[in-house]
Amino acid sequence: MKVLVDLEKCKAHGRCYTFAPGVFERGPKGRAVVKVAEIADDNDDLRGEAETGFMMCPEGAIRLDDE
Repeated sequence: MKVLVDLEKCKAHGRCYTFAPGVFERGPKGRAVVKVAEIADDNDDLRGEAETGFMMCPEGAIRLDDE
């Protein structure tokens, strides 16, 4: 799974890094920064965190791509 953040859409609500700190962190001006850009299929913990961050983003700035 690839994790991407559209910084133009991100409004720095901080929900992604609050609920998924293993995948996201606070960047400049409070916007999300991806800590783990690629998550292995067998890493259920990080995949779950990435999905939580995705669901918590009110701006739809996070994209998860399964290859």
